[in-house]
Amino acid sequence: MNHVEPTLVVKILAQNVIMLLDSGAHVSVLPKKLITDTISIPDAAHAQRHVNVFGGEEVVLNSPILLDIVICGVHIVHPFFYVGAEIPAIGGYDLLRAAHIIIDTESAEVWSKHPDVVNQSSIPENVFVAVPYPFLPEGTMPS
Repeated sequence: MNHVEPTLVVKILAQNVIMLLDSGAHVSVLPKKLITDTISIPDAAHAQRHVNVFGGEEVVLNSPILLDIVICGVHIVHPFFYVGAEIPAIGGYDLLRAAHIIIDTESAEVWSKHPDVVNQSSIPENVFVAVPYPFLPEGTMPS
């Protein structure tokens, strides 16, 4: 059986990032290091949001920061929460909705129905990336 992870290469802060698409996550979350390696986060941006993840464990997310993202040929500015932990970049339901993302699990393809997208068939990033297991750092659990 061919195991394909629901991950996609997106462009955030002008760099290619492998993002886990998670329709069960209400918000999109990035590892803090991904952001701070490129830009500085203002001190005022440290409000926190407490969320329960799979298994009921509580995680504290730092307030969202607006970042440029290109996903499936759509360029938008989107709010990302961030956390100081080694996690994959997570595209939550908020991002999927904002970018009008359609996920075809049968063919392992994803595309956008956003009105700003042109000629979607020429976008090679529309195919899920095969990521070797284990994807997550040792000792972490997928959500």
